[in-house]
Amino acid sequence: MAITDKSDKEIIEIVEPMIDEVVDASNQKDWDSFSKYQTDEEARNPENRKSVERQWKESDLLISLTPEREILGVLRRGDVAVVYWKQTSTKAPGEYLATYHIKEIGNEIKEVGFLIV
Repeated sequence: MAITDKSDKEIIEIVEPMIDEVVDASNQKDWDSFSKYQTDEEARNPENRKSVERQWKESDLLISLTPEREILGVLRRGDVAVVYWKQTSTKAPGEYLATYHIKEIGNEIKEVGFLIV
């Protein structure tokens, strides 16, 4: 069954442990853990890594994400499922919109996007 054919609940159950790991890795500035669910192409792309590491240096938000989140919903775009939630930080005041994009590649669920605005 394609990821986008699953129910919102099923998608959220798949994604939440992935998000937990990515949020923790971002807080720790740990590229290997942060890129664990990315496609091999993205995880090995030196420009992608440089961009993320630059953002870690420039943004208190991305290195102080709280583990608590309020999932707002799931969107489906073609073969990609997008889970979106309210994200907060221990250093940056306010609420932020976070999205985690996943796609089934082969028999694996891979991250194809992670954004906090």
